[in-house]
Amino acid sequence: MNLQLSVVLLFISLTGGYALKCYSCTSLTGSCAGTEEICTAGITKCFKIETSTDSSKAPTTSKGCAAECKSGTLHLPTGATETTSCCDTDLCSAADGVYKGSFLLLVSPLLFYFLFQ
Repeated sequence: MNLQLSVVLLFISLTGGYALKCYSCTSLTGSCAGTEEICTAGITKCFKIETSTDSSKAPTTSKGCAAECKSGTLHLPTGATETTSCCDTDLCSAADGVYKGSFLLLVSPLLFYFLFQ
């Protein structure tokens, strides 16, 4: 019984001080490496906003923490298109291909195992 109570208290203490981490940056060239930012209390989302126009090849990119965020695409009267992406896990506002590529690397050995067995 004491072991179970100790484990429960350990989990409560580990989750009590959690703060979301997001990338934070603004770039006019489309590429936005960003620095890691620890969001303040009550902030539950990371955002990435890309604004592009027909005349510019590279979109303007902004990333950071947000209390509220709604994903979607907005067509502005100026002709620009603003695309907002929202997520709620640590450092989730990285480039789109990062997580897809990691998943593919993880699944590839299994695929080869079953194909060539």
